Amino acid sequence: MTAESSPHVSMTSIKFKSHELFGEYITKHELPRKIFHSSIGFITIYLYTLGYDYTKIASVLTIAFVIILTLDIIRLNWHGFNWLYCKFVGMLMRPSEINKLNGVLYYLLGLIFSFGFFQKDICLVSVMLLSWSDTAASTFGRKYGHLTPKIARNKSLAGSLAAFIVGVISVYLTYGYLLPAYPELNSEQDIKWHSETSRFSLNQISLLGGFVASFSEGIDIYNLDDNLTIPVLSSLFFAFVTSF
Repeated sequence: MTAESSPHVSMTSIKFKSHELFGEYITKHELPRKIFHSSIGFITIYLYTLGYDYTKIASVLTIAFVIILTLDIIRLNWHGFNWLYCKFVGMLMRPSEINKLNGVLYYLLGLIFSFGFFQKDICLVSVMLLSWSDTAASTFGRKYGHLTPKIARNKSLAGSLAAFIVGVISVYLTYGYLLPAYPELNSEQDIKWHSETSRFSLNQISLLGGFVASFSEGIDIYNLDDNLTIPVLSSLFFAFVTSF
């Protein structure tokens, strides 16, 4: 295969207009990517308050996964399409994703797992930990990671502490405020953790949420993307601890 026909796109061959305009806000701080990442948590809360049937979300996410995967397969085998694709959505992509699968696929796959197999409260918590704890870990890890020890591949103690703190807050707000504010939306079988029956108090379940957020974001499992490990591990963890 000649260089001209190769499906691989050189990072230097793509002049991202967005990168030129916003510079380090995109290339270093990944601001658009983080805004998009964090917005999923707020969108999920909004859909919850509207009473959207959470059991239908997995099928919607699956359709999105198939569409994006198809586009990725095409672009990774067609130089021109890859170039055009990256020009349009470049501000949401890392340079390393130009010639490999888009990270959003792992994001979707993790959420499909959560919404496909677990109760509403576990799904909500998993989304928030993925959306907010992961973003906090990335933000503080990039900013202060050089001041703290490395705990895994490209993971720092600063990032893990940020994930823990945001995880505690997210779980506390979910069980302490969000779910109680809309009791008409929550049937008993849809909610796994109940303060009256669980051996763990609200404070304890929140601390456990911070722990699993930090652990699932920081652990390195066969180089799997943390967009996948966070919702998968947090769903499994909460399903286990809320059984007591």
